[in-house]
Amino acid sequence: KQPAAWNDVTNPDWAPTVNMGRGGERKERHARATKRESTKADFISAQALVALQDDAEQVNDYENFEPELQVHHERNMETQIPDKETMDTSTQTEMCAADITVLEAQAENNNKELAKARQEAAQIKFTQESFAKDDKKVEFYTGLPTFTILMVVFNYVQDKLPTRHSLTHFQQLLIILMKLRLAASHEDLAYRFLVSDSTISRVFNTGIDALYGITKLIAWPEREVLWKTMPMQFRQTFGKRVAVIIDCFEVFCDRPTSLDARTQTLLNYKHHNTIKFLLGVAPSGAISFVSAAWEDRGTDKTITLSSNFFDHLLPGDVIFADRGFEMKDDAGCYGCEAEILAMTSEKAQLSALDVEKTREFAHLRIHVERVIGAVRQKYQILSHAVPLEYMMTNAEIQAPKIDKIARICCALFNLNAAIVSQ
Repeated sequence: KQPAAWNDVTNPDWAPTVNMGRGGERKERHARATKRESTKADFISAQALVALQDDAEQVNDYENFEPELQVHHERNMETQIPDKETMDTSTQTEMCAADITVLEAQAENNNKELAKARQEAAQIKFTQESFAKDDKKVEFYTGLPTFTILMVVFNYVQDKLPTRHSLTHFQQLLIILMKLRLAASHEDLAYRFLVSDSTISRVFNTGIDALYGITKLIAWPEREVLWKTMPMQFRQTFGKRVAVIIDCFEVFCDRPTSLDARTQTLLNYKHHNTIKFLLGVAPSGAISFVSAAWEDRGTDKTITLSSNFFDHLLPGDVIFADRGFEMKDDAGCYGCEAEILAMTSEKAQLSALDVEKTREFAHLRIHVERVIGAVRQKYQILSHAVPLEYMMTNAEIQAPKIDKIARICCALFNLNAAIVSQ
């Protein structure tokens, strides 16, 4: 006798060593299962045979009645398809054309709304394309007069800016200029450019160093250039001898924690801690000199003599200054002349000659005050209190950041039209 297959679990010979001596029940169960499988196979064969016979009969019937079916089919087609001569095509075409016209109008309206939405979204974004044809937007956010001048600055600084995945080079420049122009907080700029506060801080810190190269625009003009650009109001009073108008301006700073630093930067009459810069303006209105930052306790004369201001002067040059600059003798050592507004000092009042001379000087010296006011208004970071970290120096940072910020703002101001009438 052949052994049972490995999967024939109902066979009595399957696993003969199991349940030995109890084979009667397993034989009966195996016989019943075999009979069921045989009956099922016979039933399936009978069904297949019946189905095959029915298909053959249907084929014979179709062949016998094919002409009749064809006639019936042609009659149905005649009743379903109207005659071309009797069909009213105008009504059907009118309905379809009306629907198509409505759909086309809706599609055109949707396209217009989509284009308008895209244009508005592009204008909101701070990208190069959104500034390209809008000089007012350029002036508001950057302080520069036109997009062309903005691109000149961008082309100069582009290679000096690092590559960032979240911001383009143009957007990095915008962040720096908007920080200078609007004194915007890091959080505000982070929301505008969809980045983090720390990213804005890194962009500004690295960008100030990259943009510092444009301070070459703060240049002391040659004497021939001074003569050619000398406004008529200066020529009528002093000929072509005026070289510069000087004055100091203050910038507020946060209150230092050190008592010594707090004392050095405290300005009594303004009740605020400040730092001071010496600013020189050419008669044409361009800024030609900016000193380093000084604590406010330093006098105007001290700042002037401690800077390299006199190194730019030539013998015969005339300097316009306010009453706080008592340096006529110092200017004489360089062969220059310092025209300083007269003070009453121990006099009860000025003489008629001093009054007339002061009146002549005042309307000329006021141009430096106009320039200082315009710089502070155009770049509002100089009108707000700067943080103490902008004034820190160490072995790696020789010049504080506020020095660079002030000089960059003055250089950008020189890219605008002169405020002194020629």
